[in-house]
Amino acid sequence: MKNTRSLVLTSFALLASAVALVAKPIPGPKGGRILTTEAPHVEFFVQKDRTVAVSFYDKDLKPVVASGQVVNATAEAKTGKVKLEFTAKDGALISTAPMPEGDDYTVVVQVRETAGAKPKNYRVLFHDEVCGECKHAEYACICDDAGGEHKKH
Repeated sequence: MKNTRSLVLTSFALLASAVALVAKPIPGPKGGRILTTEAPHVEFFVQKDRTVAVSFYDKDLKPVVASGQVVNATAEAKTGKVKLEFTAKDGALISTAPMPEGDDYTVVVQVRETAGAKPKNYRVLFHDEVCGECKHAEYACICDDAGGEHKKH
């Protein structure tokens, strides 16, 4: 009985370790957050003017021109929800308006591969401070403790 229990506990520990290794965030080519775990990859990147660029990549993180994908986003800021609409520009989808001021709010991003496809929803906890370790904005942090409290600049 002890051997079976030990085997089960060891199996769970190995499985948890494997999941933790797989769950490490992928760095976005533009410095944003990769939302997907499998290709085609979708990068959420907040530009200097606070507009959002959503870019698409293949399995090797090579750019794929946006063609037919539909993206909607809602910034759930403390001042209220703001719906972001996107238009194609330079191979990506760019929001037509900037994100709300401030940070520490959730952005819900809905991606459809085509207009008629089932949407996939992603949540981004938006913090624009820079992580002191990986030098990415906190919303796109790729450190081992991404999403936790660690050094910020």
